[in-house]
Order: sequence, then structure tokens, then C-alpha cells
Amino acid sequence: MVEAREAGLGPLNETCVEQAHIVLPPFSIISNYTTKDKDRIHRLERNEVENPVTFGEVVIPSKTWFGIWWDTMDSVAYTYTHHDLYGRAMIIFWVVVIAIGVLNHLMQQIANSQIVRDHSTKSGGRLWSLYTSAVNRIAVPATFGDRCSQKVGWGTVPPRIQSLTLFAFLILNIVLSIHGYRIVPINMYFPSTAKQIFRYFSDRTGIISFANFPLIWLFGMRNNLLMWLTGWDFGTYNNFHRWVARIATAQAILHSIGYSILVYLEGGWEHYIFWWSYMFWWVGELATIVMSLLVGASFYWIRRQQYELFLVVHIIMSIFLLVTMLAHVSIFQGEYDVFFWVPCFIWVADRVIRALRIAAFNPKLWDTWATSIYHPTSNIVRLVIPWSNSLYKPAPGTFYYIHVLNGPRCWESHPFTVAAVTDEGQRGAKVLGEQVPLLEGASEQTSDENVSQEMFSDSRTMTFLIRPYDGFTSRLRDTASAEWPKNALQRVLVDGPYGHTQPLHLFDNVIFVVGGSGIVVPLSYLQLLTSSPSSPRTVKIHWAVREPVFALDVLKTDIADALGSANLSIEIHLTTHTPQDELQEWPSQVTLRRGRIDAAAVVTRASDVVDGEGLAVVACGPARMADDARRTVYDLLKRGVRRVEYFEESFQW
Repeated sequence: MVEAREAGLGPLNETCVEQAHIVLPPFSIISNYTTKDKDRIHRLERNEVENPVTFGEVVIPSKTWFGIWWDTMDSVAYTYTHHDLYGRAMIIFWVVVIAIGVLNHLMQQIANSQIVRDHSTKSGGRLWSLYTSAVNRIAVPATFGDRCSQKVGWGTVPPRIQSLTLFAFLILNIVLSIHGYRIVPINMYFPSTAKQIFRYFSDRTGIISFANFPLIWLFGMRNNLLMWLTGWDFGTYNNFHRWVARIATAQAILHSIGYSILVYLEGGWEHYIFWWSYMFWWVGELATIVMSLLVGASFYWIRRQQYELFLVVHIIMSIFLLVTMLAHVSIFQGEYDVFFWVPCFIWVADRVIRALRIAAFNPKLWDTWATSIYHPTSNIVRLVIPWSNSLYKPAPGTFYYIHVLNGPRCWESHPFTVAAVTDEGQRGAKVLGEQVPLLEGASEQTSDENVSQEMFSDSRTMTFLIRPYDGFTSRLRDTASAEWPKNALQRVLVDGPYGHTQPLHLFDNVIFVVGGSGIVVPLSYLQLLTSSPSSPRTVKIHWAVREPVFALDVLKTDIADALGSANLSIEIHLTTHTPQDELQEWPSQVTLRRGRIDAAAVVTRASDVVDGEGLAVVACGPARMADDARRTVYDLLKRGVRRVEYFEESFQW
């Protein structure tokens, strides 16, 4: 009994010392009191202490007043326990989501290894086929209608499975923001019901918002271990990053509005203005404003039109946000500092891993030289980088971030998918030397023979085919154009690899539906799919391209060695007509067509031809083409067609 009493009074005594610089009277004062003496002790009522008063006798609260304080303390304890619990629920939700992803990825890896070990049918067993079909019926379709890659209003909508996950997270945030409160008729801390509601709700939304910060930073990082564990791509986690940030921002806005109303209720506008003299208050309001600006500056149109500006502003404002949030929660004496330090650790770890990746590609950081060439007829920059000093060989389907150190903005980088990799025994000079203008004439062709002599003596190179637009890619084009007809040398940093090699070689049939520079995806997998003993039975490339010279260049430079493969067929759709293209000698293995690709018809026809065998559909190109391919695969799955899977290769900013 004594121990329990001391344990209960300990925190109260600390409060008295901290707030009033006094200690509670010891119980020894009444240790000799008889029962009658105790009955005669004055019982205080609430109205007796509304104003400061000094007592010269022992007093205790009445049963009624004790009950009021009991309810008050119970209300506060109950509510703040739920604050902390529901803040942790944000992390727990994503732990469950990631665990499901890890389990699914593990099952895929086990199934793939079983196929390889047993040399079984590439499409796998019946049970596995049923499982993948069920998963794909959730994972493949767009959320609404047919639009997934295409814009919907000011942005894009993730695939259905991502949208369902994010919707569940949104509902969780809403429910946990309004549940778990104990409102009492009389609260000694917050006198009215309205003040109780605003105080508790404001605290809840603030805690949940801040608890989401580690998730926002984790999902937005380039080096995210979860990508490797789940097999989900950067675009998936980028969607999670954006939507968790939007939800956290909404929580922060509600937190700020709630406290503003609460302060106003306590003393009007004068009292509200007075609170701005407290640092924790105004930096908190500033943090909410910065979060709102970050969300507003991160919409699809801004990212697409001004990505480099968006990135710089994003980083600066994110750092500013973390600093203001640390100042805002400083009044809690470190209780919530973990939500500041975890994002900082994640950010620093990402930068360290980036540096290690760059060093792993070439320990001589400043001695990686890329060779580039550009011709306006093909409108493609061909960038070739040696990888002989790399600790690893570039893998199909992976991409790298390239920094140009001798350019005007050396701090900027851009991701590019590897189109081709040459190894020992392969002719590296071919990569650039044979690509220069195919439709120009003998004089220019002769001049290029001298250019080819300047190529790498190292045959271990990787090639990127880059369509120039604005910003980084336009500077690559301008640099290469300025050196024409010579090749341009550029000092680069190579950060990678990122992404995954998809198990396309485990399917009986693979069909690529690509447009423009999206040809880099089938090129990246070409050697794996055509020269391995376990290659698919058929590999079909359907490629829509505007520039005939670009198509011929790729055919003669990057696909020539694979054209003789029995399992490879190529269908090129020229979307613009040029009189000269009729004069070219197209390889006999290539089917030439006019107009855009009807992705739906291509996928449907491929499914009919394979007749139940495993089919991988890979799309990389214009948004509408990708959405048509996605929708058609989903339609096949709905009709009960199994052993068909959809892969979309695209980099989402």
C-alpha cells in the first residue's frame, strides 16, 4: 500500500516542484490521526479553490471534486495513449504491406528457381499459374477505366493495387484521427467540450503527421532496400512517397487549424496574436506552410515541365521543413525527435550508398569518359560508357543515373536504361562507328570512317540511346552536335545500377510493345532472350518509330547480331512517311508497317497464337500504348486466360 502510494505521488510531487517550487506534505502529518480525526478533515469543493487561497489545516478534495479530477486525468491518459499508439499504427500499416510484398516476391523467386532447376515448363505449374493469375487480376488493371500511364486531370492515377493500398492508408488515417478520445463533462484542463475536442484532435493529427515523416523519406529515396526485398520498382515507392506526403500534409493543416481555433477560443484575436511570440508556435505554422508548398510544387505538370527546378526546390524545402519541425517539437524535450533523426539518417545513408555505387563503377571517380554522338535525322543521342573498371557487369533492364562533370550543371543527374552491353571479344568500335548518318550520302559516310578510329579501344562498354527533350537531355544533344562529325567526349559520374532484371527468360513467349526510345528495353534483354539455351520459344518486338534512320541505325548497330536468331521477329511501325525510307535495304527478318501500333490487337493476337503457353507482355513507350497493352492483358485475365503477365518499363518522376 505504501509503495503504491509513493509510486502514485512521485510524478505529482515532481510536478509541484517544477511548477510551484514546493513539495507535497508528507503523510507522516496524519499518521497519528484517529478515524474521527480523519472524518473531521475539511473536504474541499471545486468552488473553494477557484481563486488562490492558503490553508492552515489539512484538507482533502471532496468525493465529487476527486471524481472530476479522476475523470480529467483518465481522459488525458486514455487519449494520449491512443495518440502514441495511432502514431505507431502508421509504421505498422506499412510493415504489413511490405511483409506481403516480401512474401510474394519470395514465392516468385522460389517458383523461378524451381523452373530453372527442374527444367520444367517455363510457365510453371498449375497451382503457381492460378496464384499469379489471381494476383495479376488485382495488380495489372488501372484504378478507374483504362488510364494508368496517361494523365487524369493534373496527374496520373496509380494501378489498382497501389490505389487500394493508398486508399486503405487514407481510411486508416481518417479513422485514427477521429477515434480514441474520451470526452468528459467537466475537464479541469480543458473546461469546455469544444476545447477538449480541438485540443485532442489537434494533438492527434500533429502526432500522426510527424509519424509519417520517416515513411515519406524512406519511400522517396533512390537507394531503398525495400525495392530489393519486394521487387517493386521506383515508381511504386514514388507513388507511396507522394501520397503519404499528401496525407501527412493534410494532417498538419488540420493540426494547425485546430490549434489556431483553440487559442482563439481561449482569448480571442489578441490572445492568438500573442502566441506568435513563441518560437515553437510560429515555426510550426511555418512548417505547415512549407509542407503545403511542397505538395503544391510536386504535381505532375510541374515535375514533367520543370523537373530540375522542382528537384532543387524539393531538397531545399525538405531540409527547411525538418529543421522547423525539430524546433516545433523542442518543447517536448526530445520525445518526438526520433521523427526528425530517422529521415536525416535515411537521407545521409542514401547519399553514402550513392557514393559507394559511383566508386564501385569506377574507383577513379574523375576518370570515367563517355563518348556521345548525335544526328538530327535520327534525333537520338548515343552515349557509350566503358565499364571495364566496374566491380560488376551491367544487367538487362537496369538503369543508371548519369552526371556530366564537364557540363554547366554537374550536380544534376538523369536516369537512363542500358540499351546494350559489350563484353570481351565483342567489337566496341561498332557501337558508334557504324551508326553515323545512314541516309546522308557517301561524303559524310567517308568522313565518319575517321570518326570510328577514335572509338574506345576497350570493348567492354555499355550504350544508352537517349531521346533529347529539355534540360539535361537537351544539353547532351547540344554537346554532341557541337562536335559533329567527331564524337564528343564527356567526363561523367555513373551512379547505379538501379532497377531489376525481369524474369522474361522464364516465359515461353515474350512480346515487346514499344515506342521511340523505348526500344532500349528489348535491346537490353536481347542477348539474354536470344542466345541462352533456356531462351523463350518466341521473342517478338513491335516497335513504333517516327524516324526511319533511327530504326535502321538500331537494326544495323544493336540488333544485327541477333537477327539470325530463330526465335526473334521484329515488326517496325513507321508513324511518319519519308520518301527516302523506301530506298533503304531493310533486313528480311523485319516486317515493315505503316501507322501506329494497335497494342490491343497485338497482345490479343499474341495470346491466341501461344495457345496457353506462358506469355510475357512488356510495354515501354507512349502512355496510351502502355495503357492499351495493360487493359488488354487485364481483359485476357478476366476471360480466364492464365500464364500471361504484364510488365511495364517506365521511369516515373
